[in-house]
Amino acid sequence: MLKLFKFLAILSYTNYCLASGIDTQYSPQGDSRISFSKKDIKIQVTKFKDLEIRAMVDDSSFEWVRVEQTLLIPRVRLKIKVSTPQSELSVHYKDNIFSFQQSKKNSYSEIYYSLFEKNVVKIYQANKLVGQIELHFNDKHKQKRVLIDYTCSRNGIRIDGLEKEHLSIGCHTRPIGRYGQEKPMLEIKWLSPELKIVGSDYVPYQAAFINKKPVRITVLNTRTNQTKEIIIHARVNDRLHRMFTAYGYGAHALHTNKINKTGTVKKKQADIVPALFFYLNYKISDHTSVRGFNAAFFQESKFNNAGLYFGSDFGFALDDRLYFTTLLGVQYLYFKFDDDTAEISEPIFPQGIEFMYRHLFGIENYIVSGGIFVSTTDEIDYENIWVRWGKNYFWELNVITWGKEDFQAKTWGVSVGFPFKGFL
Repeated sequence: MLKLFKFLAILSYTNYCLASGIDTQYSPQGDSRISFSKKDIKIQVTKFKDLEIRAMVDDSSFEWVRVEQTLLIPRVRLKIKVSTPQSELSVHYKDNIFSFQQSKKNSYSEIYYSLFEKNVVKIYQANKLVGQIELHFNDKHKQKRVLIDYTCSRNGIRIDGLEKEHLSIGCHTRPIGRYGQEKPMLEIKWLSPELKIVGSDYVPYQAAFINKKPVRITVLNTRTNQTKEIIIHARVNDRLHRMFTAYGYGAHALHTNKINKTGTVKKKQADIVPALFFYLNYKISDHTSVRGFNAAFFQESKFNNAGLYFGSDFGFALDDRLYFTTLLGVQYLYFKFDDDTAEISEPIFPQGIEFMYRHLFGIENYIVSGGIFVSTTDEIDYENIWVRWGKNYFWELNVITWGKEDFQAKTWGVSVGFPFKGFL
């Protein structure tokens, strides 16, 4: 009985997905990397009754929305006018039914139309179909037609076999296998207004890569009614590591102060000292991680600052390219003013926040990030502010200030960092 219930539930959900298509009406707005206008759209109105049905698109409403976190789909607002004020009229689109507004002579409605899906807008009067509306891209569209989402930026996606068809594709990498031996499985989702997989009405279409072999798909071009094969290529690594490390070095200034028993201030000011950095990031999930750093500065005064933090992402904006991360954890600080002064070696507990902006200026994998740690106690003055930017290697501008009792230290400068190795 339980197996029968599960089967019916799955069947019901599948039929629902087939009927409703993709929910683009309430999907968040995405990055509009390909522009459309009403000149690119052909509107086809079919009437089954002697009614005047007009349809037009709002030229300012073209936008891309993100569905299922990985796929961008364009939508537009479709305006409909019918030459009768009857309240029996309704618009049926996907699994939604919209009522009309009425004036003395006409009825009006507006809906969001998904341009990469093949659902027809149907107009009913009571239970009778009186008209339908379809939107198609015309052949005059000269903009780029294939959108490979930023989620695929590390996978080198290439699609062979496309001609003048439009297509959007997105990616998500999932770890598979035993912990410590995990491999990546690249899941792709794609959608095209002209192409469909033969015998399938469920969208978006999906495929999985577990190695570098291509995916071959037989598709039907619904405009030419001809079948052909498209081939999707992707770059998939042999191993998926959870821990990533990097190192950096640079030239910093290091200014330190010591207040003697007599109240006089002894200073050591070095405008250029060698600075060494080490970073680690252990990914627990897509939005949680354990992060660590170590910053060491050596001259006559010695200053070393290390930290280990739990990071949790939040506040996603701008098509998820901008987000913030809370950093909660502990640090270790070592300071020695000179050889004649006792060292300070102790844990401290500043907490922080970081921002990350990915794919800046439309450059794939170009990242700008920055953050701050601040002291949580009045006994210790501490601030650590940083800004990083780069693609394969990165630059970092960093300022650290610390003070406790009779000692103070401040360091600032620019360093360059390089990815090192992945583990686990």
